[in-house]
Amino acid sequence: MREAIIDLGTNTFNLLVFERGDAGLNVVHSAELPVFLGKGGIENRRIAEDAFTRGMEALRTHKATAQEYGATHMRGFGTSALRSARNGKDFVEQVRRELDIAITVIPGEEEADLILAGVRQAVPFGKQPSLVMDIGGGSIEFILATNRALMWKRSFELGVTRLRERIPISDPITVDEEARIAQYLDSQLEGLYAVVERQEPHVLVGSAGSFDTLAHIIAADRGITIPSDTNKLAFTALEFDALRDRILRLTCSERSRVPGLPEHRVETIPYALIAIERVLIAGGIRELAWSRYALKEGAAMRS
Repeated sequence: MREAIIDLGTNTFNLLVFERGDAGLNVVHSAELPVFLGKGGIENRRIAEDAFTRGMEALRTHKATAQEYGATHMRGFGTSALRSARNGKDFVEQVRRELDIAITVIPGEEEADLILAGVRQAVPFGKQPSLVMDIGGGSIEFILATNRALMWKRSFELGVTRLRERIPISDPITVDEEARIAQYLDSQLEGLYAVVERQEPHVLVGSAGSFDTLAHIIAADRGITIPSDTNKLAFTALEFDALRDRILRLTCSERSRVPGLPEHRVETIPYALIAIERVLIAGGIRELAWSRYALKEGAAMRS
């Protein structure tokens, strides 16, 4: 039986059409649509009217696509923007009434669980802890895990859309603005830093959104493309540092021409790069890996 899951993120709505079999998850089709559900309202705990409309249209498109690929059952998972919005329940109800799609708005801790369940299908874990980082528009999830156990997890309301509204930047970002964002992140992530210092994870595994972009930029820099059946990509902190330094010095217009960087992430990628850098520095981590699989794949295996 083919099913569909939609991850309703703060910036994008992500569709997965899949089947489950003895060999695990069989991905039939996946698609991402920029929605910016949190734009213009996330810090006021409200989905703005135009964002509400964009969300409904994206779900109509995803439903039609899922049906084209033979999905007979569909459900959605709402994350940070829907968690915090006072009119989030109104959105969920309108989707149920007009599109017959049931949306479950999940807490940050459950979001972290599903992310780890997805990442485990793509990236091998060992005896030494790995730190998983999933950067969304509304929140960032961190999970510390080995091949045997989940050691620690936490969701921080520090997604790139929230950061952008809290700390606006120039075009291009200035050194002072960069330092202000770094200082703010450090003040909010003290709990994470304490865990990382104690457990010493050897690799940072990134999933979804900003890390998808990072992986494709790195692949372009290497002169390759990531095959559709490849679910992970390893790279070093040296590669990341070089990319970060280059991207942060560009204007929005210049970033829009960077191979692998989609238009809907041009304005928020500086925040993601700074957040990743702070985590690498705090943990002394020199190895990174990208996971194609994230929340929706984890939800698919658990549904």
